[in-house]
Amino acid sequence: AAELILEKPGMRSAASYTAFITQSYCYHWVSPLQNTMAPLLKGYQVGLEIGDTDRACYCLISRGYHLFYIGRGLDSIQNELEASIQVVTQLKQDIARLRIIILLTTAKKLRGIDVEAGDKILDSLLATAAHNGDFLLSSYVNLMKLEVFV
Repeated sequence: AAELILEKPGMRSAASYTAFITQSYCYHWVSPLQNTMAPLLKGYQVGLEIGDTDRACYCLISRGYHLFYIGRGLDSIQNELEASIQVVTQLKQDIARLRIIILLTTAKKLRGIDVEAGDKILDSLLATAAHNGDFLLSSYVNLMKLEVFV
């Protein structure tokens, strides 16, 4: 239904946010997570085209985490996340950058790369989250720490 609404004139401005919401919170309950990859990438691209960089980055972050959860190879995830970090840095999207750093650090730790540095990065992000009262950042860090622990 959301896609049909977006086809109406003047609705392109909502495309990126709609892709983020529908693919991150709705469709994965009724179809394989793999099916969210293309729509999230499209939501990211449309967001960049129309200047909605915040929501484009939401799609990029969600796509990164979905890649992790569908079991894509860690080396492939690491490459994509490293490219994503460059993009969000250029777009001055600091919150998106932190979310991607958490996942990138986790992928590297699971690959055995920079394990001690990864621990320090995650602990530093947890301390920052606690200091700022950022419960969402804290939950992202703790979620990824659990992924490594288990």
